[in-house]
Amino acid sequence: MNKQQWITCALEQGFESFEIYQEETRERTVSWYNGKTNTFVTSNVTGTSLRGVIDGKMVTFATEDPEDGMMVSVITSMKSQAAVTGDEEPGIIRRPEESKVTAVPGTWVRPSVAEITDLLARTEKQILAYDPRIIMASRIQWSEETAVRTIVNSYGMDAEDRNTVQILMASAAAKEGNEVKNTYESEPVREIGTFDLDKFVAKTCDAALNKLNAASLPSNTYPVIFEHGAMTSLFTAFSGMFSGEMISKGISPLNDKLGTKIFSEKITVIDDPGSQDTVSMYRYDDEGCPTFCKTVVDQGVFTTILHNSASAAKMNAESTGNGFKASYSSTVGVRPMNCFILKGDKTLDELCSEMKNGFVITDLAGLHAGINFVTTNFSLQCSGYWVKDGVRDHSVSLVTTAGNFLELMKNVTAIGNDLDWSWHSTACPSIAFSGCAIAGE
Repeated sequence: MNKQQWITCALEQGFESFEIYQEETRERTVSWYNGKTNTFVTSNVTGTSLRGVIDGKMVTFATEDPEDGMMVSVITSMKSQAAVTGDEEPGIIRRPEESKVTAVPGTWVRPSVAEITDLLARTEKQILAYDPRIIMASRIQWSEETAVRTIVNSYGMDAEDRNTVQILMASAAAKEGNEVKNTYESEPVREIGTFDLDKFVAKTCDAALNKLNAASLPSNTYPVIFEHGAMTSLFTAFSGMFSGEMISKGISPLNDKLGTKIFSEKITVIDDPGSQDTVSMYRYDDEGCPTFCKTVVDQGVFTTILHNSASAAKMNAESTGNGFKASYSSTVGVRPMNCFILKGDKTLDELCSEMKNGFVITDLAGLHAGINFVTTNFSLQCSGYWVKDGVRDHSVSLVTTAGNFLELMKNVTAIGNDLDWSWHSTACPSIAFSGCAIAGE
């Protein structure tokens, strides 16, 4: 694709500005089952998204195969589209700016197929040998992806970001009597030679074994700890509340809350797309705006609204570098990126010891149906374990936790030190709360 030729053609047809966004994704997936390779899939796809502003309207076109021979017809079609519809958002193509993020993504050592299959075979073997109650390793999989994003536009922008991620995934089934429990775990692997497989297998198997012999709880309000995985899931479900896109539309629970206390003073939220502590880092968002670290909530006070270019223009603000797409063909929305709650200094065991008696929630289900984003009310199936006299007592399942997220986040008693990014773009440590409603027996 001759990008400059496409841009020149668009300008000659009357476009005020024009952008070419491309994402090249290389993937390799290997799955293992019952002692042998089950599937082996590779792909290399380049997706292209064209955006242009004409008569103040933004129009878009997406394709996987933009041949130069279709250039005139595509741009003519986009021009006709603008006359009929056009985006309701402000038509903004950004001018180039230099990123201040100077760090580079951490090193990922791409393994050979032989190294991958050896790792998968060892994973299955160790899971099945971990405990007599482990009866199956139903899914062992290696997945890797390298994505290169480039943005070129008529103002001279030429931005590029490159990210790689390699993940080992495994599931285990544990059985005792007639009861069978399953679990699924995943972990980023920067280099197979230095990966702690024993720790990963123990984490996977213990998660399944700990679900055995679970009981319900009497319905009541209990002190609770949302373990870091469950806390990350809950926080992620409501993280759109910081979006200028949602706030400008009046559907965020934080409308008119900027500068006010919304959480406990123990809570500080950071958004840092360029962080090297995470799996993926971004020097630019998907509009080519340089990213930077910002404090979203400072000791409970809402201090920063996250913006892309359009939401910033609506609210007379500047983009915060949070204009990201769900895929190359989607529109640019507002998304937190490498967003996290600042960790505390206590281990999960210490949180349990301080709680003395209460419920640790390790898993949440029904997040798509069980939350009301506008009111922040939630009602979710959950499981975990009961803590008695400061130590784990027995597993808990078949219960529901319910409450209001904003109210819950005002009742924090302590924050753990177990912030774990894994392969997520949002992360939280374990957090202890003074009380949360649990419905069970």
